[in-house]
Amino acid sequence: MDAVAALIAAGAILLGALALAPAGSKLSTTASWFDRLVAHHERRLRAARLTVDARRFAAVSIFAPPCLALAGLIIGSPVVAIGGLLGGFFMPRLYLDSLVRGQQRRTEAEAPRLLQVILASLAAGRTYLEALEEARGRIHDRWLRSDLDHIVRQFHLDIPLETSVTEVRLLAAGRNLGLIWDNLAICIGNRIPAGKAKGLFAELSTTVQFNVQVQQEVKARTSGQRAQIWLLAAIVPGLFFYLRLINPEFFAVLDETTVGRLVLFPAAVALEILGLVLSVRVARVDA
Repeated sequence: MDAVAALIAAGAILLGALALAPAGSKLSTTASWFDRLVAHHERRLRAARLTVDARRFAAVSIFAPPCLALAGLIIGSPVVAIGGLLGGFFMPRLYLDSLVRGQQRRTEAEAPRLLQVILASLAAGRTYLEALEEARGRIHDRWLRSDLDHIVRQFHLDIPLETSVTEVRLLAAGRNLGLIWDNLAICIGNRIPAGKAKGLFAELSTTVQFNVQVQQEVKARTSGQRAQIWLLAAIVPGLFFYLRLINPEFFAVLDETTVGRLVLFPAAVALEILGLVLSVRVARVDA
């Protein structure tokens, strides 16, 4: 057991050294791999609107699995070590995914409003910049309003409007908002007059409304399934605490044996969490 712990500790130190190696060193291949990992996390962090250093987050995602596995081995349970290894690998990714989905839900709720304001402004004969300035004053989501502020500021700094729109598009996690930014960038980049673009945005409004209706319908149809998942997930620990309360001797194997404390009980917790995660992922439908 000590040899395995020492091996994992050595692996963690080696991974950290390789991850933090400068790009110009002999470990250029590993450094290049780490740079790609940093770039990936940077995109995800930007989409989640987190002001976290991407290199530190990437280093944590590398260090966490072996360190948690080592902690499990120190406790003396190989099941806890495996759970720590898997948890350290998946938890940062699941955390970012949850933040991105939350941001996506918030911005998607504002996408129809943004499109309607832009369409009304273009129909009134205003320019693309004036339409974006009008939308900035009517949008409630602070991150989307910040994106519009960024576009307007960049334009006053003599940066082309389509460049700023394309840059903001990279932060858009939602499908409908992505469609709006893509069409804006295409129209502005190809110098399509605002008066002619209103027809395109009118058709886009129909598409966005259809997408919103489909999303609402899917959410309504899967709400019962999601509630059933959480109910079933609560039954197992509920039965465990109920039986422990009325008959503690029933769990003598778990409480008094090494196998029960270090293998059976951690395995049961791990399977419960795994079942919950898989059920939620299966029930989630992205319309």
